[in-house]
Amino acid sequence: MLESDLVENINNYLKRKGVRFTNEIRMGIGIPDISFNLGANIRMTPVDNYFLISIFSFINERQQASFSEIKEAFQFSSEKVRKYVFELANLCLVEVKNKVIKIIKNIFNYKLGVTFSIEAKLKDWKEAFIQAQRYQYFSDYSYVALPKDRIKNIDFNLYAKSGIGVLAIDGKTVDEVLPPIKSSKCNNIQKYICTSKVIENSFKIKKRQLKSNIFTSYI
Repeated sequence: MLESDLVENINNYLKRKGVRFTNEIRMGIGIPDISFNLGANIRMTPVDNYFLISIFSFINERQQASFSEIKEAFQFSSEKVRKYVFELANLCLVEVKNKVIKIIKNIFNYKLGVTFSIEAKLKDWKEAFIQAQRYQYFSDYSYVALPKDRIKNIDFNLYAKSGIGVLAIDGKTVDEVLPPIKSSKCNNIQKYICTSKVIENSFKIKKRQLKSNIFTSYI
């Protein structure tokens, strides 16, 4: 078995359960093998640029801002500030009048649901653990997935203390051996980016009731 086979087994499991997911999204601090979301508003405006959302957040906190205020806060050039502001305007999130930027649609009102990331490994549970910890900065819950016969090698105390969940994969079967703890590190901006990428890149799956009790408890 290859790691790609392990990932494919999990992909197929999520497809059967009607879960919206995608593979290998680049989040800057990590690239989870699988990311999925339960309960997000699929009509959300996808924004996957950290600085773009950060500038939006800056304007939103103040209700309005000037180009110079954004430039000073972010230490960007005037050209870069204008680029980001007009990207936001093109997304119909802000409007610019008399050099003042105002919010016209608040993306933080969208329901983001619950976001999960999975790192799949054949046997290197230590490396998987390090990677899964990074995913806690943009996911509500983070898992490591290994073949069922490799699970016995894991230091479960280490995983439990860090809130990393463990999935045992055996062919078509996916079992939650250790439930994860909701991440206190999850950053709202990073979560928005992660959710955007899942919504944009996910496989087209018809919405139906989840049949598994592994993930429904997180909704």
